[in-house]
Amino acid sequence: MLPIASSSLYLIFAAICTEVWLYYILSNHCKVLEALLAQGSELWMLNEVPEKEREIKLTDGGLDMTNLRNIKLVHRVGNAVIRRHLEALPLEAFDSILILADESLEDSVVHSDSRCLATLLLIRDIQSKRLPCKTMKSSTLRHPVFSHSSWMRDMQKASDKSIIISEVLDSRTRNLVSVSRISDYVLSNELVSMALAMVAEDKQINRVLEELFAEKGNEMCIRPAEFYLYDQEELCFFDVMIRGRQRQEIVIGYRLADSDHAVINPVRKAEVRKWHLDDVFVVISRS
Repeated sequence: MLPIASSSLYLIFAAICTEVWLYYILSNHCKVLEALLAQGSELWMLNEVPEKEREIKLTDGGLDMTNLRNIKLVHRVGNAVIRRHLEALPLEAFDSILILADESLEDSVVHSDSRCLATLLLIRDIQSKRLPCKTMKSSTLRHPVFSHSSWMRDMQKASDKSIIISEVLDSRTRNLVSVSRISDYVLSNELVSMALAMVAEDKQINRVLEELFAEKGNEMCIRPAEFYLYDQEELCFFDVMIRGRQRQEIVIGYRLADSDHAVINPVRKAEVRKWHLDDVFVVISRS
């Protein structure tokens, strides 16, 4: 993945975070962001663990604070489901927000997901209220009426300002997050299960996964259509793949502008279709 040119604000809600293995994951996450983000970027962490104890656990997880050149760690202590703790953060300024599941509640995936969803809704509500105010005729009404649809629209507008990724443990929660369209999600249990199944089937897959998920080397990326074609140009997928090879990339799929789902390894690759600049392609590219 190509480094980001401008500095970014990045926020992680890591719930309670007391287990060493979770701090190992956070340490690796910091290393990836250090390699990806531009100098001057900030990584904020909010959880209930005291700052000193948190730094010790991150160091035990393999993170060397002295090697951080591009990102600055900013620690905040608080509860991610308490509104006043969230309101103390500049939520409207963050480019990306990651909400991790509370490992102390992982015995009850429904409870853990409920906590993540509560944090998500609180963040979006706070962000929507901090958007620039617009003059509306309805503001002059003596008895304003609450509108569920307008509330959802406000939160969806807030989602255009920053990206929120929620960790989901229960596959049933996925439908709630996807329907609201105010956040994206990572179904971590399902990802781990699929990875283990693939490695069990063929152990060589492990080397491929290590390469794709490392902070350097080949990675899976999303590229805009303008990298490979002109607006309204008619090409088959094979043609797009050839243009990708000219950029030292492997095009493996696409997502059309009017679709919510990506098509990986399309069946009818020789079928000519009209592409739009709002389409995107899924590629494997070397950083």
